[in-house]
Amino acid sequence: MDWRKTQLIFIVTLLILNIFLTVIFFTKQLSDDPDTLGNETLEERLKADNITHPELSSKPTSGAIFTTERAAFTPKDVSDLTGQSLTLKDNNKQIFSVLQSPVKAGKKGNNPEFQKFLETEVYRGESYEFWDYDKEAQTLTFNQLINNNMVLFDEAGQITFYLDEDDRVVSYEQTWMSKQDDLKEKTNLMSAMDALEAVYQHGELKQDSDVVSATFGYYTTVQLPSGNVYFPVWCFEVKHSGKTNYVLVNAKDEQVINQSENKTTTEQGAELSSRQKTK
Repeated sequence: MDWRKTQLIFIVTLLILNIFLTVIFFTKQLSDDPDTLGNETLEERLKADNITHPELSSKPTSGAIFTTERAAFTPKDVSDLTGQSLTLKDNNKQIFSVLQSPVKAGKKGNNPEFQKFLETEVYRGESYEFWDYDKEAQTLTFNQLINNNMVLFDEAGQITFYLDEDDRVVSYEQTWMSKQDDLKEKTNLMSAMDALEAVYQHGELKQDSDVVSATFGYYTTVQLPSGNVYFPVWCFEVKHSGKTNYVLVNAKDEQVINQSENKTTTEQGAELSSRQKTK
């Protein structure tokens, strides 16, 4: 028997076995390594959870943190508004109006007759934009624009139009925010896609959800003597199991705020404006 030949075969066999076991070991390590799983893209994770979303930009946006407060109206502010009976309420911080003749609005306030009324017969009506239509309450909500973006979920800068059965405006309530004071200059902020990833990682997106839209705007949770502090946010409208809720992300520090307890509607209850499509 050729001992050297047998020894060589044994060494080669052992080497092959070691290589085989090493490959198995590293394959298992890679499959169990969370860092490796983290290399999976957001799109792949969303697809695996059957979560859909519109096309979102990965380009950073910009915005500022500012203070403002609910302003009081003066008789002069409303003196030129015609075709309605106006009352100032809540220490003159709210307008209540009853129209002499109903104005056709439609479900999104895009009727030309209503648009003309908004621009000419509502105090600074051009500074508000459609937010939602509530079928059950028969209302249209318009939010005030500051720095060309909406103030979200805040009655301090809002118009609620009350409709009849034919979607005509019969009355409305209005509030207005005064000139804002910037606390910080405009800075680059997270993109819509980065904000969506923050929402996903925070666990706010359930399987089989539909992210309908993303809106960049301003939101407040801080009150100071000089006024409320508003910070830039991304707001996502999310539908799941026939219900809609809104998730906000602070566009500067990625803090996630779920509005589901404050603003939840049935799928038939709300239609959001085209402005909610990501910018």
